[in-house]
Amino acid sequence: MAQKLLIERADVTRFIPQREPIVMVHGLLRHNSRASRAEFVVEEGNLFVRDGRLLPSGLIEHIAQSSAIRAGYAYALMPIGAGPSRPPLGFIAALKEFEVHALPVVGQVLHTTITELNVIGNMTVILGEVFSGDILLASCEMKVFLSDAPH
Repeated sequence: MAQKLLIERADVTRFIPQREPIVMVHGLLRHNSRASRAEFVVEEGNLFVRDGRLLPSGLIEHIAQSSAIRAGYAYALMPIGAGPSRPPLGFIAALKEFEVHALPVVGQVLHTTITELNVIGNMTVILGEVFSGDILLASCEMKVFLSDAPH
């Protein structure tokens, strides 16, 4: 039985700044103050798919968008007036120890855990781990700069 999503695919763009055809996250499975888990199904026609496999650059973008949906959902949970007037816009500032163990294929369901390691001002350091079932496909540490600028 499929796990109920906190954010369904149809609602994803309410929580992230990306729009089709670049949306690389299809739902949010769980969220707490330290970590979140996002879902993505690799689809034919995706900009980052070549020869039936998601490219490493697609895995990086997917991790970044999994971090974005985490931030967007956390923003939505804030009481009105307790945070910024709109969700912050994030930019990848650095990537560290990016490892790919296997490239996912079209049709594969990815579950990506984003663990917040540190927050310093507008910089958030996360650990992103991409799984298919219990198999770790890719991981990295990513620094995300959150902009206060309107978008």
